[in-house]
Amino acid sequence: MAKIFRTVRINSIFNKNFNKYFLYVLGEIVLIVIGILIALKINNNNMLQENSKKEILYLQSFQEDLRKDIGTIRTQLEMKEYLFSELEAVFLEFPDLQNRSEAELLEISNGLALISSQNIFVCNCSTFEAIQNSSDIQVITDFTLVQLLFNYYTHLNIVVSHDELSNQYIRNTVEPYIYDKLELRSIDFVAEWYENDNRKFEKKLSDVFADYEFENILIGSRDRTESYLFIYKKALMLAQELYVRLDEKINARNE
Repeated sequence: MAKIFRTVRINSIFNKNFNKYFLYVLGEIVLIVIGILIALKINNNNMLQENSKKEILYLQSFQEDLRKDIGTIRTQLEMKEYLFSELEAVFLEFPDLQNRSEAELLEISNGLALISSQNIFVCNCSTFEAIQNSSDIQVITDFTLVQLLFNYYTHLNIVVSHDELSNQYIRNTVEPYIYDKLELRSIDFVAEWYENDNRKFEKKLSDVFADYEFENILIGSRDRTESYLFIYKKALMLAQELYVRLDEKINARNE
């Protein structure tokens, strides 16, 4: 083909047939353009295949991260739901607590032990951070899925911020009161260390429950636990919604 075009070009020049020469040049340009388009098409197909492989790997990695997050969130929710129910029960009986026996108050205080536990949520964010740092977010072709990803991981920032505020409250308010006003050896898991200790308790729990400062701590803990439940329930809802979408996308690709 190239030899034919070259012969036509030479003959056209020698014969001063510029119309044929123009057609030759136009033909060469068309051939070059067709060659470029074919090369671009091949390159584009290769990129699409590579991005498709990347996408499925990212989706599977996101799903694994979510599986771990969902387990962690559920565990945290169970603990806080238990604490919230204990706090609610205390508030319903608070006016009558001063008339309870020390044994009854000890049982109640054991149920409130979680008010001093700090919240540490470790997000499995490695895949999301990797896809952001590499600008590979474009390989995910489902726009709705991308929105769900950003909604979930943005909410996790709220979860972490809320946990830090809650932990500050525990460190600055709850723990100092507990260590200063309570005899920790009366608490169940600590009492095991004092199995042969015959000393009498110097502080009465009835005095603690009559202390307005302790009541304020319970009120603050209840409010923070309630907001904690709301934020974590939303995190669980977003995580489950995202997990389902990922599952549908992965299954569709494997069909």
